[in-house]
Amino acid sequence: MHLIWFSRQKFIKASTLALFMGSIVLAIAWPYVKMKFASYAQYTEQDTREYEYFTPDLLKNMPRITNDYRFEYGNVTGPEAHVFTVHIYGTTDSSTIRDYLRALGYEPQKVCDVEAECWRSHKNSNVVTIAKFVSPEEVFIQLSQSPYNEPLTEAE
Repeated sequence: MHLIWFSRQKFIKASTLALFMGSIVLAIAWPYVKMKFASYAQYTEQDTREYEYFTPDLLKNMPRITNDYRFEYGNVTGPEAHVFTVHIYGTTDSSTIRDYLRALGYEPQKVCDVEAECWRSHKNSNVVTIAKFVSPEEVFIQLSQSPYNEPLTEAE
């Protein structure tokens, strides 16, 4: 009887320890699980976890033409597209952004699916869109990644 009581006590301690450790792992991993399955996120560069997880290098390295900007991420489940956006407030001058894209090998396109400037690169199938709003002053840059984006050809 003493042996059974001793085994039960070990089992309870081991179970409690496993439950405690599992809770810690879940508490650490839960924000990343939520981000993995997120369909939308709105954040700033100061939201370090979201910024590092969602923001592609193209937008991370983009020149900051004002100090007032925010990021968005959208997961469009139908066409398996990921849309990354940066809203830059307080300006309508996007020349620095155009120079940045040109330096990375992006080219302005003659045709765009929306009323904006569309940029493409021969290095990937991403589509970068630049739009300007006057009220309030804003430059809107959007990066669309989808397996259905056609690669840029020499004729375009």
